[in-house]
Amino acid sequence: MPGIISKQPNGLFCRISTVIEAPTDYNMTREELDDYLSETCKYDYRDQSSEGWFLKHGYEFENAIYLLGPCCSTYAEIKNWLIEVGYQNVDEFMKEIAYKWEDEE
Repeated sequence: MPGIISKQPNGLFCRISTVIEAPTDYNMTREELDDYLSETCKYDYRDQSSEGWFLKHGYEFENAIYLLGPCCSTYAEIKNWLIEVGYQNVDEFMKEIAYKWEDEE
């Protein structure tokens, strides 16, 4: 599973890579998500819509963000991204996962 799709608090969509532990696409509209899914062969137009695909395969944002980590993003970058997408509990969440960046200076 190289990445997951989630609906951000601001109502737009994001993809979080499970390889680099960071968002690779974010603030995608439903149309952009549709394009992304068709370009990456994640679904077949004949069988389902992007809405149908998301209902089956999408992740709740609260669960998806636990995949974030220090592989390719700094603590500040992740925190700023969470603020940008409208996440309300940024400080509490970042305290909870701060151990992942313990070696960061």
